[in-house]
Amino acid sequence: MESRVRRRLDWFNVLNYMILTLFCLSILYPFYYLISISLSTAGEIYTAQNTVFYFPSTITWEAYQKFLSMDYVYTGYFNTVFRTVAGTSLSLIVMSCAAYALSKKTLPHLNLYTTFFIVTMFFGGGLIPTYLLIRQLNLLDNIWVFVFGGLVNAFYMLILRNFFMSIPEEMEESARMDGAGDALIFARIVVPLSLPALATISLWLAVGHWNAWFDSLIYIKSIDKHVISVHIRRLVIEQDQSMSQTLIGLSNRQRGDKPTPEGMRAAAIMVTIIPILCVYPFVQKYFVQGVMVGAVKG
Repeated sequence: MESRVRRRLDWFNVLNYMILTLFCLSILYPFYYLISISLSTAGEIYTAQNTVFYFPSTITWEAYQKFLSMDYVYTGYFNTVFRTVAGTSLSLIVMSCAAYALSKKTLPHLNLYTTFFIVTMFFGGGLIPTYLLIRQLNLLDNIWVFVFGGLVNAFYMLILRNFFMSIPEEMEESARMDGAGDALIFARIVVPLSLPALATISLWLAVGHWNAWFDSLIYIKSIDKHVISVHIRRLVIEQDQSMSQTLIGLSNRQRGDKPTPEGMRAAAIMVTIIPILCVYPFVQKYFVQGVMVGAVKG
């Protein structure tokens, strides 16, 4: 009986590892494809499209050099980093304070406040009312619109609230007996114990700010205030057709190492996503614990 159970477990583990391996390869292949395209020459992309998918025979950095030589890349990076750091920090502070208050059953009209935030998850004002509100706040063509435009996310705040509710009340009561107030208890006890949830929400907020581009396209007019995603969109739309027409009329020798629209897009995507990928390993150890505890607690 035990041998049969072991055999079933062994087959299950083998099948499980095979499925997970294929799943990982399906995720990693697009990144490998982008790296290959970004390092390939124009002649190889146009004449050997079947081999460029594996690895280029001739490596060139022209696509990266041309992309990084554009002036708006650095201003776009600065704006993206600014909105990611400032937006994540301020949102985390505001939402954690509100979530801590909502986690207390002694808060007057607790159900009313909770319902108010839940309703915002299902109903929104729409684009035009939001634009009018941003205009009334004098945030049009202002870099701070990235931060204050989406300062509070009701879903993330409720996850923090659920996590705070899982902290034993006895710890706070003992601190109050020693003379600690609500602010001191929150800073010295609740926040250190809530690092898994705070790290998880920080990662979600940072990824959201880093990838956001629509609000920059709608609310910002000055080119030097756009985020990097908007510049990449403009690069794809404006230069794709012109570069393709220029390269099509050239021979493989004349094309040489000149970057193609495909190579430029791949290089721009890789340069954009690598920084945010480097953030994940630092919060990965908190990720699973923060999601599970914040989701399970009622």
